[in-house]
Amino acid sequence: MKFLTCHKNVLKLKKKCGVLAQLGERYNGIVEVRGSTPLGSTKRFIMNSAAQSFNTCSEIYEYSRPNYPDAVANFLKSKLGFNTSSQLLELAAGTGKFTDLLVKHNLYPTVTEWLQGMLGILRAKHQQLLSIISRAENIPFQNNLFDGVLVAQAFHWFADHMTLNDIARVLKNNGYITIIFQERDNQSSWVYDYHKIIYSYPHDDIVKFERGKWKSVFKQQSIFSALEHQKFSYRQPFFKKDLVQKALGMSFIAALPDTQKKDVIKRIQHLCKTHPEIKNHEIIGFPYITHVYWAKVLK
Repeated sequence: MKFLTCHKNVLKLKKKCGVLAQLGERYNGIVEVRGSTPLGSTKRFIMNSAAQSFNTCSEIYEYSRPNYPDAVANFLKSKLGFNTSSQLLELAAGTGKFTDLLVKHNLYPTVTEWLQGMLGILRAKHQQLLSIISRAENIPFQNNLFDGVLVAQAFHWFADHMTLNDIARVLKNNGYITIIFQERDNQSSWVYDYHKIIYSYPHDDIVKFERGKWKSVFKQQSIFSALEHQKFSYRQPFFKKDLVQKALGMSFIAALPDTQKKDVIKRIQHLCKTHPEIKNHEIIGFPYITHVYWAKVLK
């Protein structure tokens, strides 16, 4: 029954959107997206080197990135009113880590992702969902179509007014933009030391979503209500040995030369062997804080 409901929603969405074939075409690292621009016109985006690195480590990303707590899905249902029949769009869905949570709770989004390697993993897990290669800045759907647009662990890559306007365009009246971020809880000393190792390597500020620079796009605009916030704390069981893969699955670490990657591995392995909080444990509880932000479109 769940699959049939989801399948009906997909068919309904396809009918509304018209022809969706060839929405995303890739040539030499350039993504071409046809959608909200007039027919025959094309916007081209050159991949940021850090973001592009995800394409080379999609399997590591899927294996090492944390799941999302059930409390987030329950919150989306109770606070924002999302349900099985809601038309939802997930932008920059990656390998489907957040999609997994939505489907588990009978929420069936249409998904977009601009990296072929990431989307391939998502499609293998969720063949029943409509999925499209597309950039978040140019959403390939008609106006007033979705009850909610969700972005998990990605909004900092494209936090500008062009993206915000296009999200507002595809939302129905009273629809919501929902932005989710997970961060490591550095109150544990070993997590703090792990964090210090990772960010001792070159990185652009754009990858540090926790600094909150992405929020500035909501300050001088009139298309969404004020941003609201709720956070959830939880621990995810994790094999200590996988802390290395966890680091290698981060965009700017994945983009490092092999010599520096070897240094990352060596330092994290040393941390695992010597830190008093984890050295005698093979399975550890990795503490996370999940942040949920939302705002209502003003139409």
